[in-house]
Amino acid sequence: MMRRTGQTTMLLAYLATALLAVIVWQLGSGEAAWLRTLTTGLAGTGLLWLVGALRGNPSVFDPYWSIAPIGVAMAWAYDPASAGACVIRQFVVLCLVCAWGMRLTYHWWRTFPGLEHEDWRYTDMRRASGRLFPAVNLVVIHFLPTLMLLLACAAMYPALVTGTRDWGLLDGFASLWTLAAIGLEARADREMRAFRARPREAGSVYEAGVWAWLRHPNYLGELSFWWGLWLFSMAADPDAAWSAAGPAVITAMLVLYSAPALDRRMAQRSPTYREYMARVPSLLPRRPARP
Repeated sequence: MMRRTGQTTMLLAYLATALLAVIVWQLGSGEAAWLRTLTTGLAGTGLLWLVGALRGNPSVFDPYWSIAPIGVAMAWAYDPASAGACVIRQFVVLCLVCAWGMRLTYHWWRTFPGLEHEDWRYTDMRRASGRLFPAVNLVVIHFLPTLMLLLACAAMYPALVTGTRDWGLLDGFASLWTLAAIGLEARADREMRAFRARPREAGSVYEAGVWAWLRHPNYLGELSFWWGLWLFSMAADPDAAWSAAGPAVITAMLVLYSAPALDRRMAQRSPTYREYMARVPSLLPRRPARP
């Protein structure tokens, strides 16, 4: 029942956020696409922050990561400024972004425990910041990730808006690369969901499938997805090297923060995980050793 109540709250919150985003985007008509995207993204984030603050749980913001890029991609592809872009490339990129976003949102929905549960990272921040947590919540948990996500979306801006080159071989390679990244992330999440659904001993670690090759296959799939979008932009406009800032910020976040933070937490809780860390690499796959 509590999980259902949380799901209803999330649905209503994101429907309201989508409506607000449409209004803000339309009000910014005539402004540069990047500025409209920034103001729209921050407005939506502000509303989700308010809902989370009222519910006492910043986890309201979590699915924004997989939902917002779909809206960004659609807005850019249909903006008048994108009239000179290759329609085939726009269509393929939109399909891939939608496939990635809907799959990741579905995974979140399947594993969402309800708003009575708070992500351990937010709990740690709450404990460390004390009375300053409302400000930490607004800036660190909401606005900074929004800016990072919008910067990540720059990876597909030339492909959807400014790049005018016709579809070519690099686009074909980018399609295969991005599909493979989505497939890797999907398989990793599916395997881990199945493992967690089975009865198991406390502290046990899943070491089969893609998790036998590396400790964070889902993170590798995620960062590879954003580099795939950048490849489309290189195909559309080879001079738009600045768009590499998008996948670079995702790579830095996963390599420097997310993967190490999760490793530290798991190592503290499970001696088995410490042994797993000694055998299995973090993000660069290696063939599992034979038993």
